[in-house]
Amino acid sequence: MDHHGQALWVRATHRGHCSVLEVGGHLDFITASTLAQHVGEVWAMSDGPRLVLELSQLAFYDSTALGVLAQTRQRVQDTATGRLVLVGLPDGLAHLLLRTGLLSHFEVRDDIEQAVADLLPQE
Repeated sequence: MDHHGQALWVRATHRGHCSVLEVGGHLDFITASTLAQHVGEVWAMSDGPRLVLELSQLAFYDSTALGVLAQTRQRVQDTATGRLVLVGLPDGLAHLLLRTGLLSHFEVRDDIEQAVADLLPQE
């Protein structure tokens, strides 16, 4: 979806036991449905997905980003086995999550490799 030339892009990869969505561009009320659609596709593959959202390439985001993250977190929380890890959280978005009290409800890692390793099923 394009908003005055400012698109949101999502690249999905699957690493064995989990899905990685790399998100970049502009995440706002016009483009949020694109991310929600990709998250929905991950859910279609598993009732309790292990999902990594890599957000370092976001150039712009507004309060809609908080809503999308909170909604995705709630979906994960409603499953028995699902987990959500945020990677590459832009400082401004981390600050918004902190100020709204949401940051403590998310798992945050430094990089995709660390997130994927932490999501390995525990035996």
